[in-house]
Amino acid sequence: MKTKISVFIITFNEEKIIGKCLEKLGAFDEIIVVDSGSTDNTVSICESFGAKVIYRKFDNFGLQKQFALDQTKNDWSLSLDADEVLSDALIIEISNLDFSLDFNAYTIPRTHVFLNKVFTYGAENKRPILRLLNKNFGGFTPNIVHETIEIQGKTSHLKNEMLHYTVFDIATAIQKQIKYALLSGELLHEKNKKSSVFKLVIKFPFDFIRYYFFQRNFMNGYAGFTWSMFSAFCNYLKYAKLKELADNNS
Repeated sequence: MKTKISVFIITFNEEKIIGKCLEKLGAFDEIIVVDSGSTDNTVSICESFGAKVIYRKFDNFGLQKQFALDQTKNDWSLSLDADEVLSDALIIEISNLDFSLDFNAYTIPRTHVFLNKVFTYGAENKRPILRLLNKNFGGFTPNIVHETIEIQGKTSHLKNEMLHYTVFDIATAIQKQIKYALLSGELLHEKNKKSSVFKLVIKFPFDFIRYYFFQRNFMNGYAGFTWSMFSAFCNYLKYAKLKELADNNS
């Protein structure tokens, strides 16, 4: 690549997918992996692809990713999750970027892959997400979950996608949804958001209709239906956790 770019990833027990992610990163100057104590083959797989692996105890997603960003040696860095895979077209597009332009970050279209189904319809098809940044002009919010990158200056958009391989089986999907729902409820509580019995009653059916019909996930087949169900239930759990925390502190 014309400009040296670091890639950084946080991991925990990602042996099923991390190799698929790393095998696309040969053109980048540096790969930093911050692992929070994997007990499977994640670390050895990362090292086999030439990644520098650093252990850090996990406290929250925002702080973990900011730590990983801080370990990179280049100004320009690409943030990836272990289950995200760059397309060949995206790698070429990044390698041909003119970094002398007045942009401090770029969004990348990300397409959902759920139960091995690539979502070609709906809001999860090519959703823009900010991942490529000049670290001198930005960093991560310290959120426990749903962390975002905040950038000073202009942001542009890349055209080619990366694929987000979320889960391959129902059991993993359930575990991940519960984990993120409970963390999201804690985050809402920290932000002094409110829940109620009425909101909980209407939350699941309303969100399912929104995901499945309004966002056209019915066109993604069985996977689209299942993802809509899980996502709506995740939102219900999030606000149930929020209500629980509020009730316990009242």
